[in-house]
Amino acid sequence: MTLSVLLRRLVTLVALLVSTAAATQTSPYLYVLGVGQDAGLPQAGCYEPRCLPAWEDMSLRQEPTAIAVIDRASDSSYLFEATPEFRDQLYRLQQEAPFPLTGIFLTHAHIGHYTGLMHLGREAMDTQGVPVYAMPRMKKFLEQNGPWSQLVSLENISITELNNKSNIIIDSNVAVQPIEVPHRAEFSETVGYKIYGPNK
Repeated sequence: MTLSVLLRRLVTLVALLVSTAAATQTSPYLYVLGVGQDAGLPQAGCYEPRCLPAWEDMSLRQEPTAIAVIDRASDSSYLFEATPEFRDQLYRLQQEAPFPLTGIFLTHAHIGHYTGLMHLGREAMDTQGVPVYAMPRMKKFLEQNGPWSQLVSLENISITELNNKSNIIIDSNVAVQPIEVPHRAEFSETVGYKIYGPNK
């Protein structure tokens, strides 16, 4: 048996153990869906040396930053950010947690953080009342600017307004606290989130 075959088998075994552990996980946990900047890697139009390898090798690509909170005890999953790669990230989330998406938390109105909401509209999923959590200016931005306002008027989404440093209980095991942070604020305020589970 060659070293490369042995390494492939080892990677497969580790992946199986990780997925088995997640499937039996009863406490809420975080699931990372992306770690890249808003436009991911490689960005459109970037053909410089830093981008070229990722055009050729899919394993080098990075999707925009997004995480999920999964609580198997309540069959709930909350997505933090609706990125331009929402379609693929939702697919991976539902492979990990095979139940309907419970809600979406948004941090701010830059393209890598909310534009994935378009997939909830009638041209795509045509959802009904998906809970979206946003700060006051972010909520107003969505309600007053098309095409996002159509998601509200057709009730594809239902926006819950958040308040700075106020906890919101999302299920019996998890609370979320938005905290305003300094960032470019052309269209909305920006928040980070503290996520509280039963143990930490």
